[in-house]
Amino acid sequence: MLPLPLQNTIDNLITNLVGQLATLQPAYFAARGRYWQGTRTHTIIPIDGTATAPNRNSKPTDQTDTWQTFGITLPATIEASLSVSVYQSRAGHGYVIHADVISSGVHHRRSVNIGPDVWRTHTWLTFKMIPMT
Repeated sequence: MLPLPLQNTIDNLITNLVGQLATLQPAYFAARGRYWQGTRTHTIIPIDGTATAPNRNSKPTDQTDTWQTFGITLPATIEASLSVSVYQSRAGHGYVIHADVISSGVHHRRSVNIGPDVWRTHTWLTFKMIPMT
């Protein structure tokens, strides 16, 4: 189980990101017909609440805007890897904010959907870590 103080810290980070995206995404969508997609802020997912510097310059290979050029303000160090996935379904366009963290060897993820596919929102989920051989 994810320690409550760490969970609260990351939940606050997600809430802040939701607010920033609510301001920036509509104009991006109006200009491009799609939402901005943010690749993972960390190559290595932060472990046990250790805050590490996010890569503000990460971006998908087919896009020009990074976290920084898009206008997202992130703290100097954060306790989770963040990403923004976009989708287009029969119901319409949307995006999902993901926060990933490893705690006590267990991968945890929270996903917040903004758009018509409400089933994409998940409270904290856990994934079994498979050891590399």
